[in-house]
Amino acid sequence: MEIGGKSSLHRYDLATGQQFQYPLPDSDYNGLVTTTVITSDGAVWVNLPYAVARWDPIRETITTTSIPADAEGQLAGAVDTTQPLAGTWISTLIADGDGVLIGRLNVPYLQRVSGDGTTARAFDLPNGYEGTKRIARTGSTLIVAPGWLSDESATDVIAIASSTTKHTDIIPLNGLFDLGGTIAALTQNGLVKADTGERLSTVLTPDPSAHALLAQTGEAEVAYSPSRHTLERAVGTEVATLQLNSRTAPAAGGTGTAVKAWEGVTALAQGPDATVFALRANGTELCEWASG
Repeated sequence: MEIGGKSSLHRYDLATGQQFQYPLPDSDYNGLVTTTVITSDGAVWVNLPYAVARWDPIRETITTTSIPADAEGQLAGAVDTTQPLAGTWISTLIADGDGVLIGRLNVPYLQRVSGDGTTARAFDLPNGYEGTKRIARTGSTLIVAPGWLSDESATDVIAIASSTTKHTDIIPLNGLFDLGGTIAALTQNGLVKADTGERLSTVLTPDPSAHALLAQTGEAEVAYSPSRHTLERAVGTEVATLQLNSRTAPAAGGTGTAVKAWEGVTALAQGPDATVFALRANGTELCEWASG
């Protein structure tokens, strides 16, 4: 999503350094363009507020499947524009074979969109999970986090095995991470398996407020702590800490007052020799933290 510009998909060729841009369709609705996934056939999908766009890797073209605002079984008042969170826009999606599963605001179930554009109702959701912010998968089990309409203090996660069988144990949740095929939930009590609640033994015990985590061979290796403004990395039994810098920024509201703004991290990637790459919150710089 490009603020003040046209939203597009961008492809960067690592071999040649070339960059390609594929404009996405315009939208007349509010909503989030937040999730990009690659399906089993190599297609790239991205959510628009009321459509999913599919980039074909062979033809290098984009096709879209519209998702009507009126949804069967939507919550009462779903499209009442006097409400602060009105609408049934797509909140997230996850790859599902050659198609995707989508979550929608005010819609109490997930929908599947196939590669040919066919849509179908998939999994029913319990109260509080409409408009889920995150879906993850472990084996044949889906892990679904609470939605935009849930109580802000709610930090629960639910695992859904099928449309009729649900694993409903509630686990306090701060984040969901894929640790090499195991979906982990970062909880107030440490890192646990999201579908069972079983504790995961890790060298590094992340700050419960962490929202970016890396893994290697199933163990947490790198975490970003927003409360401490640090990157923390475990190499063997040793834990290294990098204190992030702050910068001067104008206060909210444009009052002209200068405030301290920390260099928040929005994404992490790990390179060879325990080198860590961190994308800063302003989205313009990729920082490198080398081992040693």
